[in-house]
Amino acid sequence: MNQALKSCDLFAHMSPDEAKLCLGCSGAVEEKYGKGGMVFCETDAPTRLFVLLEGAVSVGRDSADGRRAVMARIDRPGDLFGEVYVFLDQASYGCSVQAESPVRVLAIPAKFFYSTCEKRCSMHAQIIRNMLSVFARKAFFLTRRVSLLSSGSLRRKIASLLLEHRNPDGSLNLLMNREQMADFLGVTRPSLSRELAAMRDEGLLHINGKNISLPHPDRLKEFYDYSVP
Repeated sequence: MNQALKSCDLFAHMSPDEAKLCLGCSGAVEEKYGKGGMVFCETDAPTRLFVLLEGAVSVGRDSADGRRAVMARIDRPGDLFGEVYVFLDQASYGCSVQAESPVRVLAIPAKFFYSTCEKRCSMHAQIIRNMLSVFARKAFFLTRRVSLLSSGSLRRKIASLLLEHRNPDGSLNLLMNREQMADFLGVTRPSLSRELAAMRDEGLLHINGKNISLPHPDRLKEFYDYSVP
């Protein structure tokens, strides 16, 4: 659990021991689910948020004919989920979270974030500040995504995304596979693959299996700047 807490943005600027003291005050509980188990359903009341400790879960919605559309996959220890819905003042989550493998999660009552505890401990105040930072980053991320999706051609969208995640050596810090990248850009995977292949053939990218690098980032940046209407 210590590693997951250390990786979780909710416990930033807190030691594992401080995080555990805060969790004890919150009434948080550790829960386990087998593969296929439901952490919560669409109609459940949003009274808790969750930290993934181990395994992987998917977030989805069920259609009228019983098919499940997956909206996101969460597989990194320390990742938060369900946190947005508990503050929307609505009767249910409106989505479900299902275990893709045996999982362990930490369930934290939402009411813990509404005010500081009677002890007025500094860690309680810190965790509330951290939650505000989590929401601020989500809002920033969505703003950037809207800007990217409205940026024009698929090539320009790809250029913008890759340049944003470029390391100084030309490698990418892009934690997405091709399917996730296509979903993020709002295109089909075949369309993305064709455009990446064309950019590779033009020398804009190097592609080695699942890895993409930018041998000449200035060329890509020139193309992106040139594409601005």
